Amino acid sequence: MRKICILTVLLLSLQVLSAGAKDFEFVSFIDYYGGIEPTDGYRNLRSRVFMRPSFSGFEDNTGLEWTLSANLWTQPLGDPEGINPYDILHEAYLLRPFDYFDITLGQKIVRYGFADVFGPLDALHSTNRAPYSLDEGFDSRRADPMIQIRVYPTIEDTVELTYVPITRPDKERRGDVILPDSSDTVRWSDDPYITDNLHSLFLDYRHYGEKLDLELFYAWYTEHSPDFLIPETSKAEKSIIMPIYRKKHTLGFAYATRIWDATLSQDFAFNLSSDFEGTDMGAQNSDITVNTQLLVNLPWDILSQYSLVYAFFPNHGKHKKGDEDDATSYLAREIQGFHTQPLQHIAFVIAHLERGFLREKLKTSLNVGFFFSPKMYFGPRLSYSINDYWQVAAGCDITLGDPPDNDLRRNNSNDNYYVRLLYRY
Repeated sequence: MRKICILTVLLLSLQVLSAGAKDFEFVSFIDYYGGIEPTDGYRNLRSRVFMRPSFSGFEDNTGLEWTLSANLWTQPLGDPEGINPYDILHEAYLLRPFDYFDITLGQKIVRYGFADVFGPLDALHSTNRAPYSLDEGFDSRRADPMIQIRVYPTIEDTVELTYVPITRPDKERRGDVILPDSSDTVRWSDDPYITDNLHSLFLDYRHYGEKLDLELFYAWYTEHSPDFLIPETSKAEKSIIMPIYRKKHTLGFAYATRIWDATLSQDFAFNLSSDFEGTDMGAQNSDITVNTQLLVNLPWDILSQYSLVYAFFPNHGKHKKGDEDDATSYLAREIQGFHTQPLQHIAFVIAHLERGFLREKLKTSLNVGFFFSPKMYFGPRLSYSINDYWQVAAGCDITLGDPPDNDLRRNNSNDNYYVRLLYRY
C-alpha cells in the first residue's frame, strides 16, 4: 500500500510539471502474461498497470532543452508488487546547444551501433536479463546518469564523449539460486547501483554520408553483467557464490549502406574482459562478435529484417581445473551458459516480418529465432489501433524443443502469451 501511495504522489507531481512543459506525452497500459509451458502447466506470470508520463521543453533565450519522464507500475492481480523506486525515473536531462557542440547533463538513454537486436556495440546501459518477451520495449533498458559532449566538426560528422560516474547492474532473476550438483548457492546483490567499480567512458565517432554511414567506437566501462566469485569447487564444501562487476574494453566499428532496395548494416566488436587468458572460471571470456543485419521490403508490402549474430571466444574452456572434475565441469557449464557463451563459436539468426492491414490500423508481425539453445523461437504479435489514442495488442513467445537444462538460467519463463490494452497521448 505504501508503494502505491508513493507512486500516486510522484505521478501527481509529474502532472503538475506538465503545466510548464511545452511538450507532454503519456503512455499507459494494462497487460497480463500467462505461462503455457506444457511440462509446467498453466502459470499466472504477471499482471501490470503501467504509466510513463514524459515532459520536455526549452528556454527561448538560451536554447536550453530539458526532458523528464518516469516509469510507474503496480500489479493488481496476484502478489502485491510495484516498481523499484530506483527505476521510477526514466530520463531526466538538460541539453545546452552551442554553435559546434552541445552538452548534456543528466540521465538519458543512449544507443550505439546500427543493430536493432543484440547489438555488440550497444554497451552503455543495463538491461532486463529475464524478460517475458524478447522484444519487451517498456522494461528493457535503464538510463544512467552521465555527462555527454557532442562535437560537430562538419554537417556529416559527430564526435561524442560520454562519462558515466556510476551505473547499475543488469536485472537478474530474483532470489537465491541453489546449484544442486555443486552444493553452492548463487546470491544476488540487492544494491541498485554498482558502487565498488565507478567511472565509465564511451567515445563514438559517426559519419553520415549519402551512400554510407560509418561509426567508430571505443569504451572502457563497468560491465553490467556480473562475473562470479567462487570460493570452492568441491561438493563437500557448501559455499556462497557472489556476483562481482568488473571493467571491460570494447573496440569496434559499424556501417550501414543501401544495396538496391535493401539496407545492410554490420556491427563489429572486440570485447576485452578482465580475464583475457580465460583462466577464471567465474569470469566472462573475451570475444569477437559480429552482427549482420539486412532490411528488405518483400512482396505484398511485407517488411522483413534479418539479423545474423556470430561470436568467437578465443579462450573458451581454458579455466583452471578444480580438485573435483565433476563439480568443476558442472560449475563451468552453468556459468558459461549464464554468460551466453556455452561454446567457443556461437551463431544464431533472428528474422522479423511485419505487415499492416486496414490502412495500417491492424499490424501483424512475427519474430523467428534459430538459436543454439533453444533450437527455435516464435514470437507472433498482433495489434489493432481502435483510434488515435487506444490500441489493443496480443502475442506469445514459443520455443520448440526442451528448455535448456541449466540451474542458472537467466530466463525461466519458457512459453507464454500476453494481452495488452494501451493508451497513448
